[in-house]
Amino acid sequence: MSLGGPRRIHIAPLGYEDERIYQPIIEEDADKAILLIHDQDESESLGAKCREKVETALDDENIDYELRECNIFDLKEALGEFQNLIYQHHADAVFVNISTGSKITAISGMLACMMAGGRPYYVKPEDYGESTVSQGVEETFTVSAYPIEPPNEETIKVLEFIKEENDRGNDVIISDLNKFVNDENLSLVRGIERQDSDNIYDLVRSNLIAPLSEREFIRVQRIGNEKRITLTEQGERVLDFSRFILEE
Repeated sequence: MSLGGPRRIHIAPLGYEDERIYQPIIEEDADKAILLIHDQDESESLGAKCREKVETALDDENIDYELRECNIFDLKEALGEFQNLIYQHHADAVFVNISTGSKITAISGMLACMMAGGRPYYVKPEDYGESTVSQGVEETFTVSAYPIEPPNEETIKVLEFIKEENDRGNDVIISDLNKFVNDENLSLVRGIERQDSDNIYDLVRSNLIAPLSEREFIRVQRIGNEKRITLTEQGERVLDFSRFILEE
C-alpha cells in the first residue's frame, strides 16, 4: 500500500474472469479496486460466481474494493464510466485492466486512459479452461496509452454545421462558414470588430479551415472561383465519437 503518496487505484470490468482480475490487484499492492459489474448480472450466472471469487480474494488480502454497475456492452456508457472514475481519482495513480469484461470495455478503457490519463494494462492468461474463460496468469504488462484530445465543443459545432448542410445537398463555401462563426459568436471572433462576415475571412481560414483540413476532418475543393467545404469520412467518425463525449 502507498504511504503518503498517491494511492494506487485499479479499475477492472467483471466478466467471466477471476484470477486475471484479482491477481494484478494483489501483486501491485493496490490501495483500492473498483469493479465494474454488468447491470443485468444474475446471482446464479457464471459471471456472478467469478465475481464471488474476486471478492473473496480481495477480502482475504484486506484490499478495499467498490462495485459499480455498468453496461459493459455499451460503448457510450462504459467509456463514460471509465472517464468519470479516472477524473474522480485524478490525484491518484489509476490503473485500468483492459483484458477483462468485454471487447467494448477493452476499447472504452483504452480510450478513457488516452483521454483522461489512466494507465492501461493487459493480463495474459496461462491457459483457457472450461469453467472460466481463462486459468491462471502468465504475465501482466502495461500498454502504451498515447494522449489524445477530442475536438472542443466549438469545433464540433462547426463540423455539425458542415454535415447538416451537406446532408441537405447544400454546398458550404467559405462565406457560409464565416457567417456561421459570426452568428454563433464563436471564441475565434469574439471581441474583435465585425461589421460583416467578410472581414473575418483570414481568421477563419488560418484558425479553423486550415487545422481541420490538416487533420483530414474536412475537404476543401476549388470549383470555379469558390472553395467548397465537405465533411470527410474521418470527420464524420470524429463527430459521432465526440458528440457523446461532450454530453453531460
